[in-house]
Amino acid sequence: MSLTGPDFWPGASTVLITANGEACFYCGAPVEDPAVTWHGATGEIWLHIGCVVDLFTRLARDLWEFQRCTGRRFGP
Repeated sequence: MSLTGPDFWPGASTVLITANGEACFYCGAPVEDPAVTWHGATGEIWLHIGCVVDLFTRLARDLWEFQRCTGRRFGP
């Protein structure tokens, strides 16, 4: 996971990751810096900062619901 835009990359860096022109994985709207990007096995996702919170909240809720319904718990 990385924050995008010049505010989060050192001036001496030869790489600048920018979200400008990408679509948000969560809401589908165009993304501009600063944003969050995540590079995975099948590609990249781009997220508005606020959409990160919304997606995380829903993922956590889905996991909790799975644990509640099945009685299974992940981890120690």
